[in-house]
Amino acid sequence: MKALFEKVITDEGSSFLTRYVALPQFDAPLHYHPEYELTLIVKGNGQRFVGDHVSAFEDGDLVLLGSNLPHFWRSEHVSKNEYDLDEAVVIQFSPAFVDNILDSLPECKSIVSMLNMADSGIKFPVSMAPLVQKVFETKGVIRLLALIDALEQLSKCADYQLLASEGFNIKPDETENERMRKILEFTLENFKEDISLETVAEIANLTVPSFCRYFKSRTRKTYIYFLNEIRLSNARKMLMNNELDISQISVECGFQNLSHFHRIFKSQTGVTPLVYRRQYEA
Repeated sequence: MKALFEKVITDEGSSFLTRYVALPQFDAPLHYHPEYELTLIVKGNGQRFVGDHVSAFEDGDLVLLGSNLPHFWRSEHVSKNEYDLDEAVVIQFSPAFVDNILDSLPECKSIVSMLNMADSGIKFPVSMAPLVQKVFETKGVIRLLALIDALEQLSKCADYQLLASEGFNIKPDETENERMRKILEFTLENFKEDISLETVAEIANLTVPSFCRYFKSRTRKTYIYFLNEIRLSNARKMLMNNELDISQISVECGFQNLSHFHRIFKSQTGVTPLVYRRQYEA
């Protein structure tokens, strides 16, 4: 599936869109829109795709997206409980809002500079999340001022991460997005199984060496590292919320060898699975 164009319609009487999302699973297709977007994951975990960047997201994930930057969030699990939904706050504002309001105000110079960097997508620390919550909780002119204040404070934040590669310029409807989409979909649906490079290379319609080069050039990580990230994200959640023993969790998350699970887990988290579990015990 190619990246889909999303038409964003603002609420009547408002210059930008603010909405709260609660779903059993974040599973929107790869999409893009001219509007800038601030997305705060209030509750949920899974994988986030922004341009050519792929990484895990958890509660408090806060990302600013530039205009027409392909993206989607995919939850790891589908909730079967209406009281345990994935939640997000999304704020979208148009380039005209930037050009006609922010860019015309000298006081907003740092905001405009930040928005220019947002072509790559920008991840902010969880400590900045209350700024977005405040925008959602207000109305009218106060909401507008809260948005400008939030953008101003984000523009002053030194602890940020650019996501997509510098110079990323793949058009939203090009075939490469379709190829990457297939890879991500297959991986997210089958990470508990033993996935070979030959299998996923076939999904991408590439030879194994070509696939390995392609995936690393697009994501800045090897496919095996990415696959283990998904498995470990699931393992961390199970260690916090599940009474299965560690060897069972290892198998449930796609690691057929317990010692390999321990080694990979410690290399990416800094602690063993047992120590990680104990950190969350009551």
